[in-house]
Amino acid sequence: MAAPLRFSSIRPGCWTFLSVSPHNQFEFTLFRTAACCNFSKSTYNYKYKYKLLCGKSESPHQGHVPLQQQLRHASRGVRDPENIGKGITGTNFDTMGTWNNMISMPLQMNESIRRGRIIPKISMDQIGLSSVLGRREYQEDRSIVKKLPYPGGGHDLLYFAVFDGHGGSHAADFAYTTLEDHVLFWLERGERDLGVVLRRAFVGVNNSFARRVCLGSLDKFASGTTATVCLLLNSTELVVAHVGDSRAALNRNGKVVRLTTDHAPDSGAEGRRVLACGGRVSTNSLGVPLVNGRLAMTRSIGDLEFKRYGVTAEPQVTHIEVKHYKDSFLFLTTDGVNFALSDQEVCDIISRCPSPQHAATFITDQALQFGSEDNSTVIVLPFGSWGKYRLLQSDNVQFSFGRLISKSTRW
Repeated sequence: MAAPLRFSSIRPGCWTFLSVSPHNQFEFTLFRTAACCNFSKSTYNYKYKYKLLCGKSESPHQGHVPLQQQLRHASRGVRDPENIGKGITGTNFDTMGTWNNMISMPLQMNESIRRGRIIPKISMDQIGLSSVLGRREYQEDRSIVKKLPYPGGGHDLLYFAVFDGHGGSHAADFAYTTLEDHVLFWLERGERDLGVVLRRAFVGVNNSFARRVCLGSLDKFASGTTATVCLLLNSTELVVAHVGDSRAALNRNGKVVRLTTDHAPDSGAEGRRVLACGGRVSTNSLGVPLVNGRLAMTRSIGDLEFKRYGVTAEPQVTHIEVKHYKDSFLFLTTDGVNFALSDQEVCDIISRCPSPQHAATFITDQALQFGSEDNSTVIVLPFGSWGKYRLLQSDNVQFSFGRLISKSTRW
């Protein structure tokens, strides 16, 4: 069989692949790069539908089937665009199995060949990032989106993170500037488990910060920071490491999937570790649980005076495979956003936006409007199904005067 050829598509914005069968007939499979349909699920539908569009009425099954029945069978590609055996309602698919609110992405060729399905390549200019001061006097949030060199080449490695400092921005600044160096150090030493790399990098950054403070910068002793750090390898392998109350979440099939948990003193294992190390857990007048009456989290980088009481820099690590045919985007937020908007509300708002940058800016503006008083930072990373579930989102974000009143400190 001849090698596949790629050329201009029947419809603008689509890819068309042609290959020659042993019977010297053209067979065709249509993919939109960002749609990332699975070969095994979609090839048959599109092959057969193309023959019908070309005026060929023969059935792929044995025996003769009337043309009307063939057309009804071909229309399944409209009602069931992913060939999953059931119709999908409320999804903005067009008649060729793509949808309108997509973004163009280049092809991750080597990974697509290895996995047997289309894998898009996430471009740096498609990632949305927004950070606002809010009602604070100082900006203590830090964020970074960067492509890291992978030892030996042949792989794409994206690094993106948010840091939310407290007690000053010293710890957040230190983690922001040095964490990627620790990641590269362990990669160059031959470690290929990204979870192990991030775990060692977090501990190494915390130890380096402690050495710097002990060598003369005692004014930074009370500084600490949350950290939510993601590594994305070849657009498919996602590893999230996390300490504190910053968050990372994924939109899968139109629903939010949390990839992190807030490290609060009142959560079971976290609180027990603090108590076992001689610390105490109490609540303030607003009902917020605190370690020794001061710190609102049980894991952080910095906060050196609390390390003896069980506040650790050891991150929680999550591994997940990105499935571009049903994952729309990943977002990272700091607590300035989390105070005002739930994860599902953030997910629904992003799904309505035309681009990741527009979404990130809209989220930080909305958090400020809903009464957030802290620094707010958002990173939005698009995946292959960006825009796919736009019409599935319910109108559960209440843009109302009543909600603004409930967030006001006057009531």
